Amino acid sequence: MKKSFLTLLIPLLITLPAQAQVYADMLLSDKVKGHKEIQSLSVPGGVDVYDNLHHHGPAFESELVAYRVYFDHRQTVDIYGKRRKGLELKHTEFYPTADDIANGYGDDVLWAGTTLSCGSFRGFLNDAPCFIQPVDMRTERILEYGPNRTVVEIIDEGWEYDGQKLNMIQHYTLEAGRRDVRVDIDITGDKPFISPFCTGVLKFPGGSGMKSGRHPNNQTAASWGSNWAYGPKDTLDVNRHATVGVAVCIPSKYITGGGESDENLYYLLGNKKPRKKFHVTYWLAFCSDKEEWEDSMHSSIEWFNWVNSWSKSLKE
Repeated sequence: MKKSFLTLLIPLLITLPAQAQVYADMLLSDKVKGHKEIQSLSVPGGVDVYDNLHHHGPAFESELVAYRVYFDHRQTVDIYGKRRKGLELKHTEFYPTADDIANGYGDDVLWAGTTLSCGSFRGFLNDAPCFIQPVDMRTERILEYGPNRTVVEIIDEGWEYDGQKLNMIQHYTLEAGRRDVRVDIDITGDKPFISPFCTGVLKFPGGSGMKSGRHPNNQTAASWGSNWAYGPKDTLDVNRHATVGVAVCIPSKYITGGGESDENLYYLLGNKKPRKKFHVTYWLAFCSDKEEWEDSMHSSIEWFNWVNSWSKSLKE
């Protein structure tokens, strides 16, 4: 006697991991055996590890843009412009080869020097931005790798600034599909402080700059221009000209003043009366003339129009 079996095919509900739309890495430099990926690094303030990290600190990207933050007293935000949309830092590691560039990859597009670059955060003493030094301990780490956003954290413990010691935590958040980064900074001290801080953007020789007037919500500083984006390791062609737009947008409630120097357009930030804590949220963004996709920007007018629209859309 034959037995019949009824086979029930039950579809398996398989949850596939979401495809990453952002990327981040921090690499210990090893040109012989290959760079080693790390997630976090802490060093005493007097220890210089800038050249021990392959691209000098954590790097992170969306399909539109890429950034890095230097692991040193400058903590400068540096930028990498793309020709086409997509994630490419895993391949180029911020330093494309000649073949990479010939095949359409992007490259470092800014020589930041000692400027505020694209929204770097600094102290402000003697009427000028100053670096985050000395510190007791400096930490940089990647808190989130995706799939929809990446978050980089920077911690400065025991920052000796304006006659006091402060502790500072910074978070840089880049979301999928966006060119702007949200920056959240918390500073604490053992005693109340009213010392000024600053952020802003560099000015390009012969370029264009713009600062918004006082607005009930947000204020912006932006510039557009060209620079020789070169350095010992940062590019393949020391004669390469790169054209970019950079911007910051800051809620008006955090701003205590502002100004302009030969190098920077800047805003002063800080407590309006002495407190043991200071918090600020602001945003930074850039575009590159390299970009070849629809709606990319290739003039100061296009860039400043985008900055104006962007600033109206941002809320904490």
